[in-house]
Amino acid sequence: MSEALQLAGAIAAAGAAAAGLLLAEPPERRLALAGALALAAAVIVGQAWDGQLAELRSEPLRLALVLAVGAATIALLVAALRRWRWALPLGAIAVLALRIPVDFGGDSVNLLVPLYAVIAAGVLAGLMASERDARAELPVPRALLLVLATAVVVYALQAIYSNDVEFAARNVAFFLVPFAALFVLLAECEWTPRLLGAALVVLAVEAIGFAAVAIAQQGLGELFWNDSLRASNDFHFYFRSNSIFWDPNIFGRYLALALVVLCGALVFARRPRDAAWLAAAVAFGWVGLLFSFSQTSFIALLAGLLFLCALRFSLRRTAVIAPLVVIAAVGAIFIGDTNNESRDELAGRSSGHSTLIEGGLELAANRPLQGYGSASFPIAFQEQEEIGPRRTTVSHNEPVTVAAEQGAIGVLIYLALLVMALRTLFGGMRRIAPGLAPKRARPPTSDGRPGAASAPEVARIAVAAAFCALLVHTIGYASYLSDPLSWTLLAIGSALAYRTAREAGSAAPCSTARPAEPLRSGR
Repeated sequence: MSEALQLAGAIAAAGAAAAGLLLAEPPERRLALAGALALAAAVIVGQAWDGQLAELRSEPLRLALVLAVGAATIALLVAALRRWRWALPLGAIAVLALRIPVDFGGDSVNLLVPLYAVIAAGVLAGLMASERDARAELPVPRALLLVLATAVVVYALQAIYSNDVEFAARNVAFFLVPFAALFVLLAECEWTPRLLGAALVVLAVEAIGFAAVAIAQQGLGELFWNDSLRASNDFHFYFRSNSIFWDPNIFGRYLALALVVLCGALVFARRPRDAAWLAAAVAFGWVGLLFSFSQTSFIALLAGLLFLCALRFSLRRTAVIAPLVVIAAVGAIFIGDTNNESRDELAGRSSGHSTLIEGGLELAANRPLQGYGSASFPIAFQEQEEIGPRRTTVSHNEPVTVAAEQGAIGVLIYLALLVMALRTLFGGMRRIAPGLAPKRARPPTSDGRPGAASAPEVARIAVAAAFCALLVHTIGYASYLSDPLSWTLLAIGSALAYRTAREAGSAAPCSTARPAEPLRSGR
């Protein structure tokens, strides 16, 4: 596929995804999302047509079998999602971290194939929903939707002058478009206490499972994959586990965010039985996180716990401790060794001219307004530092990456997105967070305990703290809108903010919406 067609497909897919975020009527919204996914799939197929798909196309029977299995899988998922409302949110959470290695574009990439299947099935199930089931508006502030849509479209447009159009189009097709659809699907869900409890169990089981794999790898001294990590372990006195993930830092990110959410449930637990199993899950997950040796993930976890302590216990007391933690975090990220082999190696190969962050800032200064274009950092940095070709390079710092690739235009959109995301997640938080207003008077709950937080309120606090931890991690390891965790936390947090505002009888932080039916087993 020519670069012109890739650009056209990526821009069209991004535009359709933006429409899916902004359209008020659910049928139109879901139709736009279906079109966006179809266009994204066309871009991916076009890129692989003369490469990975060439051999498959030469074997008609094999191609027919692959298509039949794929269609049958999606059909079964659609049937399950239409019958059980809870299957979509729980299924999406369950497969958020499951990646499958695929040879694409000459490189081995780890794709979220199970998540893509759930997203596609969710959109198709929405298209087949009755009008009664399709009248819910998104419980998300209009301003946040506008910024998200703008971020997706501008990224696609800035691929026009990128030095790597194929990479930029791939990012749009593999990440921005499907994750925008995921955001809509999860925001549309009615996050009842029952559904939230089930999601917490799924998260805890997966965190324990991933941690168990990491502990086993540590004991056996073996990894599933990632030859570069194997070689690195041979030259270090410590052994880094990556569990089922390719990168131990991504493994650490997932586990750190899961631990923040579990700790959020733990500090609000009312029953000793709940506190016991949550404490056990947190302790076991912490051991697994230790074996990742991901300092950025440790810092993100500390940041998330600080936010959690401020919201649950005392903002003032946490504020006294926070500066010390921030100083340590900044020193660890920008001065200390972050245990990232590619960063050290590239610094050496560039003859000490600059580090990745310094080089990224130089790139941003060279083109301050528009940057070098979407997905341009690897090639632009290589050319600037005279590094050999075919080196995969990222700045490992989201603001620097945005500044270098998208210039002031992208930075303004990035900052606007952060402001709107935090405003949505923390809007009205003083009413529900004990640490922000410990002396407030709250009506007693059904069990007679005054001031006890409800399940949606607890979940909202935990999600907000986890989102802050994620932002901290992106400063040390980048990957913001290209990570489904960002979209997932933002979607669930927005829906919970709307629900808690509605239950309090105050104005909801978005347009009026009729939520979907509560969690039930079928129609």
